[in-house]
Amino acid sequence: MKRLPLTILSFSLFSCQHESQFDLNKDLYHFSERMENGDTVRIMTDLSACMFFASETYTFTKQHDTLFLEKYSEITSYGKTTQTLPKIPYKVKASDPLSFENYLKFLNKEDKPHEKGDFPLITVTYKKQNRKFYDDGLQDKFMKHDSLFAVKENIYPKDPFFKQEAPPPPTIIKNKKS
Repeated sequence: MKRLPLTILSFSLFSCQHESQFDLNKDLYHFSERMENGDTVRIMTDLSACMFFASETYTFTKQHDTLFLEKYSEITSYGKTTQTLPKIPYKVKASDPLSFENYLKFLNKEDKPHEKGDFPLITVTYKKQNRKFYDDGLQDKFMKHDSLFAVKENIYPKDPFFKQEAPPPPTIIKNKKS
């Protein structure tokens, strides 16, 4: 009988959950530093252009005071091809020019709010919060993709998923004179 209050007290202490103070709107450009254990932020990218349909999702999860990143890539043009890279520690500082935070700052500066359509270039989500970034046509989209590819190359330098070999050089056919 003496153990019952102690058991109830210990159970109540362990059942309390810490509510994260992370707020996507306030912490977006410093998310890697401000996320708390148990937080998950997803960055979904639309890499589609013309007749090419592709996307990537970057999932950032904070566990045991370490931020991890997992990447999922998908091409749906002419059949479906996917790739999931395993979780790795995300060690890029928010101040690094090739960090996701600086990429998101760049998108914010270049965002075209008056041109918003149904298809955002980048969507960042945390629980029920989200932030969307848009492009202003094909040239703007490719410029923003190039910046993303530099960030991605910094984190995953050996990821071959979207890399293609150069086409072979053209063969020269000589006409025979009769």
